[in-house]
Parts: sequence; structure tokens; C-alpha cells
Amino acid sequence: MRKYLVYILAICFLLFGYVENGFAAGESIHVKIGPNRSSVTLASPKGVYKNGQYLGNSARLTRSNVSESDEFSSPAGFLTVQGKDYRGSIRFIPTGSSLGTVNIVDVEDYVKGIIPKEIGASTTMEALKVQAVISRSFAYANWNKFEKQGYNLDDTSASQAYAGMSVETKNTNQAVDDTRGEVLYFGNEVANTIFHATSGGVTESIEDVWGGNGVPYLKSMADPYSVKTNHSQWKATYKKAELNRIFPEIGDMRGIRVLERSSSGRIKRLAVEGSRGTKEMTGNQFRMRMGSIKLKSTQFQTSPLETEPQVTAVTAITANGTAPVTQQHAITSDGLVAVDVQNILTADGIQSVETQDQSMDSYMTISGDTTFYGRGYGHGVGLSQYGAINMAENGMGYREILAYYYPGTHIQ
Repeated sequence: MRKYLVYILAICFLLFGYVENGFAAGESIHVKIGPNRSSVTLASPKGVYKNGQYLGNSARLTRSNVSESDEFSSPAGFLTVQGKDYRGSIRFIPTGSSLGTVNIVDVEDYVKGIIPKEIGASTTMEALKVQAVISRSFAYANWNKFEKQGYNLDDTSASQAYAGMSVETKNTNQAVDDTRGEVLYFGNEVANTIFHATSGGVTESIEDVWGGNGVPYLKSMADPYSVKTNHSQWKATYKKAELNRIFPEIGDMRGIRVLERSSSGRIKRLAVEGSRGTKEMTGNQFRMRMGSIKLKSTQFQTSPLETEPQVTAVTAITANGTAPVTQQHAITSDGLVAVDVQNILTADGIQSVETQDQSMDSYMTISGDTTFYGRGYGHGVGLSQYGAINMAENGMGYREILAYYYPGTHIQ
């Protein structure tokens, strides 16, 4: 009987792998890589195989010689796709006369192809471990994002930047190996570990960017570690003709009226005014139209900013006496969560914990070439990558950093 049970367990292990944190080790994710193409070239020094049949050391594939059920692999364990190396295997999604390329890859290997693209390879090991855990967690939390299109995630910032084996380094791979299988949870659910480049001093609540319901661990909070980082302050100049090309429906642009800012200072809603009318939109929609690389965040105005935001440190009344407030957290039935508040009862009475200056422009006149002054890079939700790097360089471990930016979560 005992031998029989051992045999059954061995078969299960071979079929499914062992289970880590509710997910099967060795689980594969399907990632769409690159744009659709009329033809795709695969290569490998040990040969390219189609459904186990040898094709040669390279193969040019088109809609005419590929079906959706075909899978391409190599004994080398990787394939070169259009000049880039990808671990795992490749399949295609035929669309009209073109092919969408999908990389079938182990989740751990997928994360190895993300870290150098998302946070770089030269930062401290603890920051690399942070990125490994949040990239792995993000993948599981968003597993079905593109299910209708026939794959899990893509290789762009709509998911996570991914470039396969070609960008891997010894250090970044070590960060993945050292955190193997570690996933961030909130309660019994995988945390949606959204991240951005830098908050500029205060993170943003998820509902203030994309609407919908709030998430306890994705609330706006003070982020002093991101005050003096790359891109914590920026400016972007647009020529008047450029602005008019971006918003042709309103005619000659006259001004931008801020309808609502969040407590972090980021613009939630605005109206672009012109000679032929007014166009209302969210701050995020405006940023996308203006170009999210140039207009780095929705916290901007046309007046120069203060040198740096004022991150207020206050002392709160706790069960154990007074203690400094470094984040806006509260103890709830779900554990420790971040809260979006501007005032708090402290040891010195009611104090503001607003982290940004309160005099940001409510109306921006556009009369010619215009310079926007802003803070932060990205949507501001969740973890600040430059903030995490700063914390790691100051001796904090990756678990401490994750607990800071995603309060109430835990690793398992």
C-alpha cells in the first residue's frame, strides 16, 4: 500500500510539478512578444522543431505554413525569435495574413526576462529581489488579462516589459532564484502589485487613476524615499502648434482648467479649452494624449514648482504610546492598510499629513509655447521603483520594502 501511494505521488509530481504558494512550480505563462508580422524567423544552434519534427537550424514561418496548434521548440531550451533569444517554446496566433508570436515560458524564466527591462541590472540586490517578487505577483494577479486574445500577458508596459533571455544577467537571475516562488498576498488573494518609476513624494490611490473601487494596499501615502530621485521633478515644453495637433477638435488651445485634483496633487479631471469648444477628460487620458514619456505624470502645472515637496512627519497616538507616522496606515479587520486621509489625530492634536504643496494651478493659460512642471514618473500607484532602490541603498531588505509600499500584504 505504501509503495502504491509513493507511486501515485510520483506520477502527480511528474504531471503537475510540486506546488508553491498555490501555484504549480514549473507553471508556464503564455506571453505575446512583439508586433504581428507577415513572417517570423526562428533559429537555434541545436535545431528548430515543429511539434517534435526537425525543421533545420532556422525556419521562416508565415501564415501559410503555421496553424494555431503548432508548437516550436529546440533541445537547446531556447529559440531565437527575430534575433532575440527566448527560453521555452513558441506558438503562433494567425490573424488575417499575419502571425502573432507567443512565448510559452516558465514563470520563473519569464521574471528573469523582466527585471533588467523594468528596474535595470546594476542596482542593489535587495531592489532586484523587490522587482522579482512584484513581477511574479503581478503575473499571477493578471493571469487572464488577455485570455480572449489567446495569451496571458504581452511584453509591453500594458503588462510588464519583457525581452526574454537576451537581457538576462547573473545578478538579476540570482534575484529571481533567491526569491523563487515568492508571491505577495493580501488575505487569500494574490496582490495586484502595480508599480511605477517614482512617485515624487506621494503615491496615488488606484481609484483616482482608473476609477472603480479602492484597494486597501493601493492607497495614496507619503513616500519620502522618492522625493530626491531621478524624475522626481521634471519639465516638458510643448510648442503651441504641437498642442493644437494633439487636440484638433477644440481648435486653437486657450487653456487647461483643472476640475479635480486628488489628495496627492495629481489631476483627476480637467477640461481643455479652445476656440471651437471644450473637451473634458481624466488626467490620465490627457497624459496619454500628450505622450506619457514626455508628460511624465498627472501632477503638473505651468508654474514652477517648489524645490521639493514637503513630506510632513507627525507623531501619532498608538496603543504603545506615541510613534512617528511615516505612512498613512490604519488597523482594520483586514489588517494593516494604507488610508487616504489629509488629517490625523496625533500626540499634538489634529495635524495635516498632506505631502504636497497646496497651491497648485487650477487654471493654466495656453498662449504660446508652454512648459509644464511636474513631479513623479508614471501613474503613481503602488511601489515606486526609484523609492525602492533608495530604500535598498539605505540598508532595507526586500521584505521591508514590500511591506512599506503594499501595507497589509504578506509573502508566501
